[in-house]
Amino acid sequence: MYRVVTKYRNGTARPVVERGPWHTSRKIAEDWAQTLREHGYIAHIETQNGLLDAASAAAAGGDNSDLMAALSSMA
Repeated sequence: MYRVVTKYRNGTARPVVERGPWHTSRKIAEDWAQTLREHGYIAHIETQNGLLDAASAAAAGGDNSDLMAALSSMA
């Protein structure tokens, strides 16, 4: 399962983070992420095990895949 996570600022100090619905196809999630990026959003793909793309992992502070997996299982 894949979903798109978007970040944007609405005039506040903290960014707004929104998570989209789950998709069964990675291709569909990637298409949505690309469309959102074209409209100025920061968009990443997330799986049920955590962030998927390398840029997302770097933005999250490196390779935290074990931590991300543990946190996602708690949700």
